[in-house]
Amino acid sequence: MVLTRYGLKSARENRKELEHTMPKALNYLGIARKSGNIELGEENVKTLVKAGKARLVLLARDASEGVTQRVGGYVFGFHAPVVTLPYTKTELGGALGRAQCAVCALRDLGLARSLADALAEEHGEAYAAAAAALGETQKRIAARKTAKPGKRRKSE
Repeated sequence: MVLTRYGLKSARENRKELEHTMPKALNYLGIARKSGNIELGEENVKTLVKAGKARLVLLARDASEGVTQRVGGYVFGFHAPVVTLPYTKTELGGALGRAQCAVCALRDLGLARSLADALAEEHGEAYAAAAAALGETQKRIAARKTAKPGKRRKSE
């Protein structure tokens, strides 16, 4: 049982109520967490970026300047866009099942693009550039998958 402003509710009722009021972008983050396509925290994000697996790096609105600079250093030279979300660390952590989360990274391109599109839809042009960049990446990968492979030489 959860004590809310309006009385006692079961945890399931409270979660369903929150899901209906939660922004679409935060719902995508919950899906990413359930599917295992997200890394939380600075060290995990750093290893994901350095491995070249990060498709989108997300920063909370109230992340400290030190965290922002370190993440910028991790991403420098790699092709992962960094987006500062319009949500606080507490809101971001709540969507991810934690108390707080200042930085996270998505490893699935389709999910990252859906999240960026939802942010652009909800919060305007500030996120359109990231959505467009992820769209171009997705098109490039799809074209590479459909291209005919060339002749391969035998290894000797």
